[in-house]
Amino acid sequence: MNTNNPAQRLRDIRKSKGWSLQDVEHHSNGKWKAVVIGSYERGDRAISLKKAISLMQFYQVPITELFPDVTTQVSVRSISVNLNKLTTSSEVKSQVLQRFTKSIINRRRDWNGQILTIRANDLQFLALQVDKSESDTLDWLIESELIHL
Repeated sequence: MNTNNPAQRLRDIRKSKGWSLQDVEHHSNGKWKAVVIGSYERGDRAISLKKAISLMQFYQVPITELFPDVTTQVSVRSISVNLNKLTTSSEVKSQVLQRFTKSIINRRRDWNGQILTIRANDLQFLALQVDKSESDTLDWLIESELIHL
């Protein structure tokens, strides 16, 4: 995949699986219609972030493969973590993130309780904590809906 065009990248991702548009519809049990996927791939129809995340989950491909340049830009600026959503998650990585955010909250004395902004270097440290790359950590935060968009 050598293009920065998200529509073309969608097509490349599908083709890397060896699937036709009809195969996508079949394998998704009709959730993803061939005509809709085709229109996303041609760029005739815009895809929302929520649908892009869902489609990438269906393809079992990280969202960073669809938007590699955007993810790089996001990772260097601040990200807002939804603390309310975080407290309801029981994933092991979420527990690591809970301890991590509590540490930041205490260090910054920022107790508003709903949203915590983490910085690029915080994301780097969090990635080390969960033993993932920064882009994989960002993918996890997006897919788990733990970041405030």
